[in-house]
Amino acid sequence: MKKPLQYDRVNKIFNEGSKHAVHALRDVSFAINAGELFCLLGPSGCGKTTILRCTAGLESLTSGHILYGDQDITSIPPYRRNIGMVFQSFALYPHMNVFENVAYGLRVRKLDDKEVKRKVNQIIELVGLADVLKRNPSPTALSGGQQQRVAIARALVYDPDVLLLDEPLANLDAKLRRYMRAEIRRIQKATNITTIFVTHDQEEAMAVGDRLAVLRDGIVEQIGTSNELYHNPCNAFVANFIGKMNFFYAQILACDSHWVKATLYDGTLLSIPRKNYREPIHPIRGDRILIAARPEHLSISTEASSSPSIAGQVSIIQHLGHIVRYEVDVAAEFSDQPLEIDMDSLVESVREKDNIRIVFDQQKIAVYGSDGSR
Repeated sequence: MKKPLQYDRVNKIFNEGSKHAVHALRDVSFAINAGELFCLLGPSGCGKTTILRCTAGLESLTSGHILYGDQDITSIPPYRRNIGMVFQSFALYPHMNVFENVAYGLRVRKLDDKEVKRKVNQIIELVGLADVLKRNPSPTALSGGQQQRVAIARALVYDPDVLLLDEPLANLDAKLRRYMRAEIRRIQKATNITTIFVTHDQEEAMAVGDRLAVLRDGIVEQIGTSNELYHNPCNAFVANFIGKMNFFYAQILACDSHWVKATLYDGTLLSIPRKNYREPIHPIRGDRILIAARPEHLSISTEASSSPSIAGQVSIIQHLGHIVRYEVDVAAEFSDQPLEIDMDSLVESVREKDNIRIVFDQQKIAVYGSDGSR
């Protein structure tokens, strides 16, 4: 029976006590449901791989506990944790054929040959490599996607309680990555093994995971489904990491229980639903705030609009198939970065270097405190 995995006030300090100490994990506490495909997402150095290695027992905790169900596995050695792991490099054995690579964990557990053959054939069928097994070459003769499937089969064949995937798609080309992330989700749902998937690619995490945890500097910033994190990020870091977000500074003009009225530097007035401002304190007149808008919540126009808008100049037009993305330069007082605006189709009269108006969808604008909190 699968059990939940829980992290209770986990801390990890490398080189503790020295001047080069690194606090990689800071009071990390969260739970992963039994059978869940859970993604750890964040920039390099945020602590996601450290969580994975601590879960596997490859790193010891400085403090805190990791529990599998009611069992505290914090001090259990790696070989007794019944955890499968797929590394970024796949770490397959070139001197062994495909069958023996997959069978390795079963051989170590001293299963008889008949059971080894049955389980290997079963898991190879699940990962879609039955034709490869008939040839049974060395992994060096396989493509990157096939090698990844062998690595996953090797990690799954002995029925682990938890599967750990450490950026398993990083070494694959873009098209194969898209295909394999769907395959990983299919395999995980077929086996129902609790799985932790580490990545720095937000699109990959949103496509694969049941839930995501966004980390920064060893702290879990937010946990939720991809839909929750995209549409309701708790702070500006999460908002900008999960998808693209355009930011503008503004000042509160007035606020009541229904609306936050704010002005941009040129006097443009925005009326934003109060529910989109979630500061723990009541906003007051004169407060500096951060306005945030997804590319699809802005539009471009060559004409005056009844909705609030600001001036800009188109620098780049990108045709991306399902959308057309406009990069637009604005005054530095608005933003020091070009804004990204996604339109359903090409605005025929607009060319690169044209001056246009950027129109806001006020109902969907998010509001953060000036320090980036929400």
